[in-house]
Amino acid sequence: MSRSPRLNRVARGDHRLLSRAAGMPAPTHPDVTVVPDIAVPAADGVTLRTDHWSAPGAGDATLLVRTPYGRADIAGMALFFAERGHHVIVQSCRGTFGSGGRFDPLHDEAADGAATMSWLRAQPWATGPVHSWGGSYFGVTQWAMVDGGAGPDALGIAVSARRFDEAILYRGGGFSIETLLAWCIALDLQERPLLSKIGRMLRARDRVHRASFTVPPTEAAVRAHAGDPAFFRDWLAHSAPGDPWWEPLHFAEELSSIPPTVLLAGWQDLFLEGQLDDYAALRDAGTAVRLVVGDWTHGAPGTLVLGAREALRGFSDPRGGAAVQVEVTGGGGWREPASWPPPSTPETWQATADGSLVRDDDGAVAPGTLSYRYDPDDPTPSAGGRTLNPFTAGRRDQRRREARDDVLVFTGEELADEVLVAGSPEVELTLSSTNPRVDVFVRLCEVDERGRSTMITDSYRRLTPDAVAGEERRIRLVLAPIAHRFAPGRRLRLQVSSGAHPLHLRNPGTEDPVRDFSRLVPSAQTVRLGGADPLRLVLPRTTDDALGAFSPAP
Repeated sequence: MSRSPRLNRVARGDHRLLSRAAGMPAPTHPDVTVVPDIAVPAADGVTLRTDHWSAPGAGDATLLVRTPYGRADIAGMALFFAERGHHVIVQSCRGTFGSGGRFDPLHDEAADGAATMSWLRAQPWATGPVHSWGGSYFGVTQWAMVDGGAGPDALGIAVSARRFDEAILYRGGGFSIETLLAWCIALDLQERPLLSKIGRMLRARDRVHRASFTVPPTEAAVRAHAGDPAFFRDWLAHSAPGDPWWEPLHFAEELSSIPPTVLLAGWQDLFLEGQLDDYAALRDAGTAVRLVVGDWTHGAPGTLVLGAREALRGFSDPRGGAAVQVEVTGGGGWREPASWPPPSTPETWQATADGSLVRDDDGAVAPGTLSYRYDPDDPTPSAGGRTLNPFTAGRRDQRRREARDDVLVFTGEELADEVLVAGSPEVELTLSSTNPRVDVFVRLCEVDERGRSTMITDSYRRLTPDAVAGEERRIRLVLAPIAHRFAPGRRLRLQVSSGAHPLHLRNPGTEDPVRDFSRLVPSAQTVRLGGADPLRLVLPRTTDDALGAFSPAP
């Protein structure tokens, strides 16, 4: 039975935010009702609880959202779209908020999404296009619906990726324990009342960090008071590169079946690299794809407004506006390059034994070495980064990290002119270690006029034991993409270390560094500088012309 919509505090805030945002169309269908708790059958008979929002005289287009986080908090967005003449379907994923079965992340989304699309196409009011919408796990459900060829007519995907494992769990070959623990806590709390949930989240502020040191790591979720989710243990158990266990969970592999897609990414978001991989794959396959990248962390409130704008635009033109829109951080504004990445020229910098960072054309760098010791009992801290943990995510002050003995720091002179960088910087280095099972973590920072060092981008690699202790290896690390303006008066800084815990689970130095913490093995690393095998930073330097026209924030 239909009823007038009632919004909780979160939904009221979202509705107000969307309705008051600049450039949004006025409501045309104010008399919205909602049919709650519709029983949509999954293929195995499980009931998927679903809400249908609409108003008399609504058009034939439908916006579809599938979420494990509850339908009540999505109600503000649903009301906003229904007031503008669209049908809106919001469904709780299996095992969450009234839907039957057990929530087993990723495993049921393709089948349940297909069943939902079959039900939706059979409704007498669903005669027009169906656009799916949402970010993070909402995005995962959209990628899963593409499989089988009967998915939505357009996708609106924010901060998510087709290959969940490669995008965020094992990036670089380690294990993203901070992100996974934060998610486990959020899932454990999500069906509690709002005030209780907020209070418990605040009390959990330090719980992720403490739990990340749990031995063995399989017990970390329990120690974090996040229950004992089976998927957490599964993901630890299947962390080896190329584990076939993950193959059924790689979605939308047939690129020709993917409809027009809008991808909203964030320079500080954990899905950044995976999402830009998806963009490149879709672009190269000839799929209609629009990419928008802004300077935000995961779950930033502004992405709600941007996502709504893109969804409204998509109903009239699935290809949207400019193919690419990126925010150039460091005060560079929003730009519209023809594609991503834009044309660039490599500019090489070298590290010196006295801790300097100099351009290649400034003269030869004298050969030398620098060493540091990594101790897994006191692992090098991450100090920010692309993580799900809202208390640590993003661009953080690096000075305490850089003061540690286990971090090498190289700093350039003040820039006389601006340096525009767009693409993926690279670092090449020659390293030897007393333990060939070692991690390498490099981070590019910007130092302001007051000496504050802030992260811009980084890269992490867990080295495979294909060398003996003490043997030198030449390593190339591709840093996460950026579009950044280093202003005159700023300085570049490069960090080199062997850890960023708990962003990446500390390396115990054992043969199985994800699961075997029976002992902690310190290691000493030596990095070669100058000479024939220098430590190089290669920046993809670009120009104003290559970045394209300035544009208003999307």
